[in-house]
Amino acid sequence: MPVQVRAPRGLAGVIVAETRIAKSDSDGALVYRGYPIRELAENAGFEETAYLILNGTLPNRSQLSEFSSTLAAEGGVPYAVYEIMRRLGKDVRPIDALRTACSALGSVDRRSTVAAVQASLEAKMSVLAANCRRVPAGEKPRGPREGLGFAANLLYMLTGKVHEGYDLWVFERVLMFYMEHDLNASSFTVRVVASTLADPYAAATAGLAALKGPLHGGANEGAMRMLLEVGEPEKARRYLDKAFSDGRKVIGFGHRVYKKFDPRAVLCKEYLREMLRRRGPDDRLFRLCESIEKEMWERKGIPANLDYYAAPIFYLLGIEIPLYTPIFAAARVFGWMAHYNEQVAENKLIRPDAEYLGAVDLRYVPIANR
Repeated sequence: MPVQVRAPRGLAGVIVAETRIAKSDSDGALVYRGYPIRELAENAGFEETAYLILNGTLPNRSQLSEFSSTLAAEGGVPYAVYEIMRRLGKDVRPIDALRTACSALGSVDRRSTVAAVQASLEAKMSVLAANCRRVPAGEKPRGPREGLGFAANLLYMLTGKVHEGYDLWVFERVLMFYMEHDLNASSFTVRVVASTLADPYAAATAGLAALKGPLHGGANEGAMRMLLEVGEPEKARRYLDKAFSDGRKVIGFGHRVYKKFDPRAVLCKEYLREMLRRRGPDDRLFRLCESIEKEMWERKGIPANLDYYAAPIFYLLGIEIPLYTPIFAAARVFGWMAHYNEQVAENKLIRPDAEYLGAVDLRYVPIANR
């Protein structure tokens, strides 16, 4: 019998898998397949980065063209899936509609190979994410436009506008940051499901369920609602005083890995400042974000995370707040599929043990005597 070892709560610091996909460190480092995140942000595009995450190397021109063409060609969503989304009704949470649609898509997709299934899923997740609020509300789905890249198409489907220039460049960077983050809650969930040899749709549906939580993907929505609630930089201290006294968590701060700074948040903070500068002299949103960040660091020693600075970027782009978590999924699906493939390649069913603390040797008492 193997030696049993008690793991800390949440498996903090416990290595449960080997990976070559990505790695984050407490000192603020993040690499994708060996490339520092800033290196990719400054030089690569979304499709290049997705190819890297999935295949382990940056693509040449031919490989990138083929990969991009496949994503564009596979974006069509079956009517039956939209009909299921429509029947959920306007009050359904978009992330719930997306999870349901992903599961439904797995039921109607008849592709014969895992590679073909994954290509379909990767392309369609962004279309479903962009429409997971529109379709349940009874509106016509908005599909991708020919000639636009992945990020441009997603932003168009989300807002109904074709964005260009710096705004689009920033949105693409944020998607790249959301694409992968080693063994986070949803990616670990995907690996657990993959270890059973279930199909990619089942794994992605489980990943979406994990992503919904406010301690994971749902944090970007909560962060933006908090910023709107605070409203002005001068009100930051008073808001935090109340939050601390009430014992409430301040959304958008803290990370299980990063203890000093989140490198993705650092970059997004730079982008937010520049976006506002290009819009005019009103920088209250940036000053609001910075004031809360400063207070949290000085009073609690807790840094801002990606969600905190991604949220106001999405807000400036005109994206509805309930769609922030689905956007996360549209990017993270590429990381999920990389983890799915890595798990299956050298698979062993993930089945940890648990220490039983309950009663033993009880005797059954007939119902008449209870």
